[in-house]
Amino acid sequence: MTVKRFLLKTLLLVLIPVMMANFVMLSGKNQHSMFSHEKNVIIAYNRLQALKDTNKIVIIAGSNGGFSINSRLISQAFHMPVVNTSTHAGIGVRMQFEMYKELLREGDVVVFCPEYGSQPSRLYGETSLLRILSTHCPSMYKKISLKQWYHVYKYFGEKHSEDVKSVNAKAFTGPYSVDALNEFGDIEWERPHQDSIKPYNLEGKMDKELIAYYKYIHTYSEENGITLLFLPPTFIKSSYKKNAYQIDSVADCLNRNGIPYQASTSRYSFPDTLYFDTPYHMTQEGANLRTELMIEDMRRILRQ
Repeated sequence: MTVKRFLLKTLLLVLIPVMMANFVMLSGKNQHSMFSHEKNVIIAYNRLQALKDTNKIVIIAGSNGGFSINSRLISQAFHMPVVNTSTHAGIGVRMQFEMYKELLREGDVVVFCPEYGSQPSRLYGETSLLRILSTHCPSMYKKISLKQWYHVYKYFGEKHSEDVKSVNAKAFTGPYSVDALNEFGDIEWERPHQDSIKPYNLEGKMDKELIAYYKYIHTYSEENGITLLFLPPTFIKSSYKKNAYQIDSVADCLNRNGIPYQASTSRYSFPDTLYFDTPYHMTQEGANLRTELMIEDMRRILRQ
């Protein structure tokens, strides 16, 4: 046996078990996620499929969209069907858009309000991306780019560990359950303010690839006759004040790159008492107030 053949055989003996282990870790379903609001990723996809020949309003965001928007008010204000695709910021901006972009049509309105993170994980996703795709829509793995695979590979083990821990999970109720989703994709469950909300720290400079993908969303929308409304997320007042410099830096960076927020960031920062359990999750009262401001901004932008 030549040295070349020996090395090739050795490499295969190492790679095949590794590839099999990766496949097992990636393909496992998460029992807890099966019963959670994370199922909205596939529910929203099916709604958009049914509405592919109809003009509609589509909300794309992380959980700040799912927990803190009243889509019924938006539908009533604009007399259009609304599909809220929002589930989890950990899916990453790229997959939040890639999953649904082919179901958008000319004349649609996309309300895009991603969370404030500025790191590569905001673009490519984290463990929750793998958990949600493998559990609810594994066919969407085909939309992950090579560069994205390179980024999320480090989460394979954590994802598998979560799956193992959830193997005996049972159906549950509450604001994080699948039962909390209404017909639009909003979380519609009683969620009173909790005083235990932890302060949020924003760190780092705006990732260049994240900026490039934001630009891509804008370009794709323009080229396909889709009206894109790029709005700031909601963010609890105490954490907003603490991170004002970082938020201003993000807004300035977007503005310099020709893709500014179409409303001020401070407009969507509300008193702490209007938030449920995180700086992005609002009470129902808070979600209604935020939505009223969104409707005002949407009317202003659409008139232009």
